[in-house]
Amino acid sequence: MPASRAQQAKTAERRRQAIQMRLAGADWDVIADRLDYASRGAACTDVTRAMEKAAAEAIRDADVLRQIELERINRLQVAYWTKATAGDTDAAKVVQWCIERRSKLTGLDAPIKHQVATIGAIEAAIAELEAQMAAAAPAPVPLPD
Repeated sequence: MPASRAQQAKTAERRRQAIQMRLAGADWDVIADRLDYASRGAACTDVTRAMEKAAAEAIRDADVLRQIELERINRLQVAYWTKATAGDTDAAKVVQWCIERRSKLTGLDAPIKHQVATIGAIEAAIAELEAQMAAAAPAPVPLPD
């Protein structure tokens, strides 16, 4: 039989207090003792499950908000598309912003690649360039006596 509303409220309050205590730095033994959990493991399990549930809800909420934003961007682009394709530069900027923002929200943009150079690699490249410059330099012209 499911817990009564009163019991559900009591459990939720204990869980809230346990999370607050854990965030404040209390260890599982202290939490279990003060909030009448059967053991430190029970306190840990309860808090962990609550935090996992909250994290899953946050991800789901973010997905919903992302979809809402995509719909807004799509509507905005539709509203400006005709003017933009007819040559209105201000409308074209709005459409461009819509495209860029949609790409970011959906992860469509290719990842940015970074190249890391070490001091040794830079020094080697400088030495190579100096050697190429020396080889390409014209021979000195002798001055007449």
